[in-house]
This record gives sequence, structure tokens and C-alpha cells, in this order.
Amino acid sequence: TAPNVSVPVAIVLKVSATEGEIFVRPIIEQQKYYGQFTRTTDQVAGGTNTAVAVVFDSTEVSNGISIGAPASRIVAANAGLYNFSINFQVLSNSASAKNGYFWFRKNGVDIASSTTRLTLSANGEYSPVQNIDFISLIAADYVEVMFAVDDTNLWLDASAATAFSPAAPAVMVAVTQVQQ
Repeated sequence: TAPNVSVPVAIVLKVSATEGEIFVRPIIEQQKYYGQFTRTTDQVAGGTNTAVAVVFDSTEVSNGISIGAPASRIVAANAGLYNFSINFQVLSNSASAKNGYFWFRKNGVDIASSTTRLTLSANGEYSPVQNIDFISLIAADYVEVMFAVDDTNLWLDASAATAFSPAAPAVMVAVTQVQQ
């Protein structure tokens, strides 16, 4: 796990009791793991001021990263430092000010300083919210994307396709390994 990283720099070509040969390769591109997952339907909070995990329902692409059980968990099969980039689409359904909070949780524990906050005040107002963080994981660790609202007239909204644009998921998360 980062920052303690193992990097192969050579391979043994010949071994004997009296001699050996090593092929040194100072630049070796490592296998990187990745995944992109979406929530394609609306998700509402069950109540106010309560943490809710986003439940993902689609895998767009993945290699070494997967949706776990429950489907709110994004699981790493391999250790490394990962970049998590989340895009939320939030909808206000009333004309009063309401707040949304969006953050990361690792193995059931909130990640410090990972919250992004949004305030919407208009009825029918949409806003995208983005949250990005680097998270160090070992094999089988999981990350959850969390949200909470102080008014249930604020929710994660998926938009249907139109004649001129494709559908938009309520939430999309892209995970990229940046270091083994």
C-alpha cells in the first residue's frame, strides 16, 4: 500500500552456480486498475440529517475494481493509491434553501475532510456536485459514497434521455489506480 511500493526493475535471465544474467528495465509500466460505476435512477434520503450510502446499479467499465455487496460498496481487488472522482446530479423540489452534504467512507469509517456541501434554493433547480479524493486501499478494502440532506426536497436525480441528449445518471464515480 502507498507509500510503501514494490517496483520491479529487473528480471533474471540466467542462473547457475558460477554466473548469472539480469536484464534491467528501469521503466516498466505497471498494470493499473480502474472502474466507472453509475446510479441510473433517482435516490432520495430516507430522512433529514442522516447519512445515506449511494447504491450503484451499473458498471460502465472495470478492471480490478467492482461493486460489492451491498451495492453501495466499491471494492478494490488490489492494493494501491486510488483516485476517486464523483459526479452527483442534485435536484431541488421546493423554493426554500436546503443543504446537501457529500463525502467518502472507507471500510465503514468516514474519511476526514472529504465533505463537499451544496445549497439550493429554487424549485426545480439542478446542480452538479463533484468530489475528488485520493484513497489508499489494500486488497478487499471498500469505499462508499455518502450523502445527507437537511430537507428531503433535495435528492440525487437521474435524467431521462431527450431527443437531443442521452440520459444522465444521478451519480457517476470513476476510480483510477495512480500508484501500486
